[in-house]
Amino acid sequence: MATLNETEASLVRETFADVLGRSDDFSASFYRSLFEKAPEVRELFSKDMTAQREKLIATLSIVVRGARNFDELAETVRELGRGHVGYGARPAHYDVLKITLLETLEQYLGDKFDPQVRAAWSKLIDVVNKTMLEGAATAS
Repeated sequence: MATLNETEASLVRETFADVLGRSDDFSASFYRSLFEKAPEVRELFSKDMTAQREKLIATLSIVVRGARNFDELAETVRELGRGHVGYGARPAHYDVLKITLLETLEQYLGDKFDPQVRAAWSKLIDVVNKTMLEGAATAS
């Protein structure tokens, strides 16, 4: 399993700390943009997005903390992928999620979202998506 190196993990942790101070706005912006890009996914979520926004930040927090040793999180992330099948998530949704998350990070981080930070976040999202899709493939 690909794991971020120490520099990449540090960049992700540092920039995510900046996002945490505005996590409610960040998560609301993320979902607003996601629903604009992929309107069909809106029906997969409840009308009240408060709990969902909190889940997003909680999940990102766990993944960011485990970025250096992702193997320790892999089974939990696979299980998350299995669960998302039941919600109606499809493989194509993961690509839209990546694009949307990177754009939202760029929006909130501004100049701090330089090419090195973008590459680190992109790698982390790729690892998470691949692992969730592995889990989704085993859902019954």
